[in-house]
Amino acid sequence: MIYDVKDRLPFSKLMLFGLQLMLSVFVATVLIANICGVNVSGALLGAGLATIVYLFVTKWESPMFVSNSGAFVSPVLMALAIGGYTAVAIGGVTTCIVYCIFGIIFTKIPVEKIYNVFPKALIGAVTMVIGITLMGFIGTYVQIDGAQNIWGIIVALFTALTIATISHYTKGMAKILPFLLGTLAGYAVACILTLTGVVKIVDFSVFQNVRLFAMPTMAFELWQKIKFNQIMQVIPVYIAFTVSAMMEALADHTALSGIIGRDLLQKPGLGRIFIGEGLANLAGSVFGGLGICSYGEGVACVGFSRVASTLVTCTAAIFLIILSFLNPVQSFIASIPSCVFGGCALILYGYIACSGVKMLQQTDLNNQKNLILVSTVLSLGISGLVLGGTTFALSGTALALVFGVLINLILKEKT
Repeated sequence: MIYDVKDRLPFSKLMLFGLQLMLSVFVATVLIANICGVNVSGALLGAGLATIVYLFVTKWESPMFVSNSGAFVSPVLMALAIGGYTAVAIGGVTTCIVYCIFGIIFTKIPVEKIYNVFPKALIGAVTMVIGITLMGFIGTYVQIDGAQNIWGIIVALFTALTIATISHYTKGMAKILPFLLGTLAGYAVACILTLTGVVKIVDFSVFQNVRLFAMPTMAFELWQKIKFNQIMQVIPVYIAFTVSAMMEALADHTALSGIIGRDLLQKPGLGRIFIGEGLANLAGSVFGGLGICSYGEGVACVGFSRVASTLVTCTAAIFLIILSFLNPVQSFIASIPSCVFGGCALILYGYIACSGVKMLQQTDLNNQKNLILVSTVLSLGISGLVLGGTTFALSGTALALVFGVLINLILKEKT
């Protein structure tokens, strides 16, 4: 790392690295809000506050960015239909309690015993699954008017090429801010294509009727009365999906540990991490109306820029909070087409998968148990299999991790 977890940065660098990290998580943060039909300004505020809460609980020792989670889309939609934002808040309280219970349990368990359950072979394979699963979203990023478009792909490739060139050939600040500069370059090309009439990629209508300042619409302002039977419908569903999200959070933190060269499960500890995620969910649901989980995009950005300072993570969170109040800045970032972010994703998501490969290089795949474990986790994680239904479901990373733990416990080392 150029800057480690506790390092302080000059103000100018802190702002630039914070902006770069914020841009890396912005698309998914807004996308989840749009899918759930939640006000974007409130969702930005909730995500920013959730990350700051997480940083405080983990004693500023984990540079993880947490934000609106795809793992909670189903329970949020269900809760909104049952009892509106009040039901979502009750779900957030439920998630917080579940996380905190597991967090307290893991504060009593030595980290060595945790690694007996989660060996390097398992974590490396799951990290690969995270990256490969995220790659599946790139196809939607390059869409224009709901369909894949050659110009969207060209802009994405141009953005990725710009990032790669800057990272490889430049020196100084430019070398460690490739995603920020690449995003601006891709946006410039998209604007030129739009203004010259080649293809409409940038939606300039978002700048119409823009006010300088506006209070975000916060979820707690929209709470309503809810009946006891509605509460009892929400709680079991959130408990089940929290367990699934917890597995993803564990995988993301172990991946980040490998990238930054610090064992986050040891310090700040898995207990504090889970409690931090729980309280972050409480903040996210109360202010933004959404569930919260760790972000793979943030993990990759930290690794690629080699900047792990939690001050940068906090700055990115503050930027999100500021965005929730400033309409012009919201409009500018909202005008950056998804194909530009798709170019960033081409590198970011692949970087996560490559981090998993690096972990597996430290594993003996001639060992039959390791080979079976890695093979099964990769197949399960990428296959698209879903275990469960609308009430509870394990899929992707969570299913692969749970089944991988089961295999690891059942298959004993041969003597």
